[in-house]
Amino acid sequence: MVVTSFGLIQQTHAQSLVDFGIKGGLNFANLAGAEDDLDSRTGLHAGLVLDFSFPMIPIGIESGIYYSQKGAEVSEEGLTATWKLDYIEVPVMAKLNVGPPGPFSPHLLLGPYAAYNINSELDVTAGAASLTDETDDFSEITTDIDFGGVIGIGADFNLGVTKLNVQARYSRGFIDVNDNGFEDESQKNSVFSISAGIMF
Repeated sequence: MVVTSFGLIQQTHAQSLVDFGIKGGLNFANLAGAEDDLDSRTGLHAGLVLDFSFPMIPIGIESGIYYSQKGAEVSEEGLTATWKLDYIEVPVMAKLNVGPPGPFSPHLLLGPYAAYNINSELDVTAGAASLTDETDDFSEITTDIDFGGVIGIGADFNLGVTKLNVQARYSRGFIDVNDNGFEDESQKNSVFSISAGIMF
């Protein structure tokens, strides 16, 4: 009986603890490497998050699947052109807890992401009114797959059966979003994000 109980305890400690939840927030996106002086596009991101923690060590893994709005804007002579690049994104990040266990736990994030483009269009507006028939589909000249890196900081607030999570992250794409053969200008996703979520 004692041996069996000891084995169960050892097995429990060997297993990772998995939390899941929902998370969303704002993206401030731009295109790094563009020759034109672009403004950031403010968009949204939202999705499901998984948090893998391991007993006795301060390192875990955070992943999930998100809908994420990226792209850029340019304004000139009263017109605003917005390149809307929307993705389904999966980050896989190492999560380093930098404080002792407790109700407030800060952490650092670092890792890659992979994303699939589901929408690419150019929307032109004049002031607050959208111009008729001025939204063009750019999907044929947009790279379907994006891959990049993520770095960030955050904190978990443990509330017993639930856990609140806040983060600020920066992600940079490694792949040119253009698939049109233009070799003189490489444009890569560059996004600063702030988010909040709840874990169960």
